[in-house]
Amino acid sequence: MQFLLRAALSAILVFSAPYAASAEGFPVRDIRKVVVSGDGNVPPAVLKRTDAYLKRAAKATRRAVTIDRASMDVRVTGVKQAANGASSANVTVTLSDLKGGAASSNTLTVNSFMPSSKGREAALGDAIAKRVAIAYRLSPVAAGKLNEGKRPSKGRKYAGGKRKPAEQRSVQSRPRKDDRPLVVPTDAALTVRSRALGEGSTKKVAPCVVTQKISCD
Repeated sequence: MQFLLRAALSAILVFSAPYAASAEGFPVRDIRKVVVSGDGNVPPAVLKRTDAYLKRAAKATRRAVTIDRASMDVRVTGVKQAANGASSANVTVTLSDLKGGAASSNTLTVNSFMPSSKGREAALGDAIAKRVAIAYRLSPVAAGKLNEGKRPSKGRKYAGGKRKPAEQRSVQSRPRKDDRPLVVPTDAALTVRSRALGEGSTKKVAPCVVTQKISCD
């Protein structure tokens, strides 16, 4: 009985999948491509943040049944930023089939708040991306530093975020082996004097070490 019930439910989902929509009326599709753009007044950080989040969300989304594939075009316009930290933007999302035919278009108004001016643009980009992801039933992704497309350099496995910590190696000092005999100089070998030169000599005076065999006279 349970097998027949599951089969009937799967059949209903398959037939209704092409016309699936979220609770807010936005169409649900299998997003295979995301393009984010904006007018001249949109800060680049907003577009970069939105683009990175939505691409990760679309890649992480898994549908229970096969539905129509589509590309998502996100257009950000009318960005406003107030002195108190409030920001807003108009977002138009257009879904098209992979052959270029327009499927649907919806417009959203997204608001965010960030008192610090340093992270205000990033906060607006995150708010836009998360609002679109919720509307079109995309899987949420972990917040944090996003990969902004930097290629890993030679010898690096990861890029745009986490680096593999370098291994810490303890350095142990080892006694240096020296087979030469230890020589302790005598008191006479520690005396340095100038060589005695004849009267009227123009030669340079060179230092001389007094030893048991050299008197420097």
